[in-house]
Amino acid sequence: MKTPTVGILVGGLTYSRIKKKRSSFEPIRFYEEACIQYGLFPCFFRLKDIMPETNEINALVKGDKGKYELKVITIPKIIHNRGLFFGNQSKLKIKNIQKTGVIIFNDRNRFGKWTVHEMLMKNEELQPHLPETKRASSVNLIEMMEKYKELIIKPSNGSLGSGVVMVEKKASNLWEVRYREKREAFANEWPEIIRKKVLNKNYIIQERIPLAEYQGSPFDLRVSVQKNGIGEWQVTGMVGKVAKIGNYVTNVAKGGTCKTLKQLLNDFSDLDVNEVYQSIEDFSIKAVTELNKYFPSLADVGLDIGLTAEGFPMFIECNGRDLRYSFKNAQMEAVWKATYTTPISYARYLFDSKIEKE
Repeated sequence: MKTPTVGILVGGLTYSRIKKKRSSFEPIRFYEEACIQYGLFPCFFRLKDIMPETNEINALVKGDKGKYELKVITIPKIIHNRGLFFGNQSKLKIKNIQKTGVIIFNDRNRFGKWTVHEMLMKNEELQPHLPETKRASSVNLIEMMEKYKELIIKPSNGSLGSGVVMVEKKASNLWEVRYREKREAFANEWPEIIRKKVLNKNYIIQERIPLAEYQGSPFDLRVSVQKNGIGEWQVTGMVGKVAKIGNYVTNVAKGGTCKTLKQLLNDFSDLDVNEVYQSIEDFSIKAVTELNKYFPSLADVGLDIGLTAEGFPMFIECNGRDLRYSFKNAQMEAVWKATYTTPISYARYLFDSKIEKE
């Protein structure tokens, strides 16, 4: 019996690096090893390489000499999306391919923070884990400043910590805004940076979560939540991201460093690492299960979860294309590899349960 082909849909940068045999944030060897383990054959391609009219793709496949070569092959029945597509034409192309019976999991992998917040708020069980969040507006900022001493204003669709500002109350009528490692004090009149953001409908205003700290810097956690080889959600791993000294965002792209949960909780004598892990795992599974109701093809996400000093998990955001590199940075090699293996095991499950039964 011929080995089934699983398609891995990638962006242009990853594609060019595979083609030129250069290293990438996507370790191709993990996909290769996982496909051997689950009896699949991988191919890599971009959205523009798919030719629905002929049911073919121009894909990179590994030849007999171990090198990737361009070949025209039949569109795989199962495709794992690892690219980002924003244009309506791209989204329409993906939908049309799906209509032919091809299963593309994680077809949509960029979610607005406001949209996700509204979805999760519908579940009463999740509400205690959600910081109060409002759409950006002058009225909403005034209301939130009356309720909280610390606020975060950030783009609903942003990533890597870009565009995030922090507003902090310093005295009865004195505030400070922090952005791009700058600080600006203000009283009655808002600084230009705040006025710009609260007038932008694509921004949100959020209660700042009182994050637990590691050596004086706040940290949060990236939690890899994926569907596995039996089609069920699992937490494949979690890794901490510690903000750069003096900073308020934990993103590695903004100078953050990566640590294991055990390292982060080493100084919290009243917290049990296993119990905290379990509480984060339980919440993460409930959150993605809820989101899965709205996004049926969801199968591979990275959640950003804040942790209070009491060990209570708080939701920050959902990343539909988790780069997973934080696990490597924390020297969690086995977990890093598992985040690539698990989606392939899910692809095998889809072949066995959906395709072969047709």
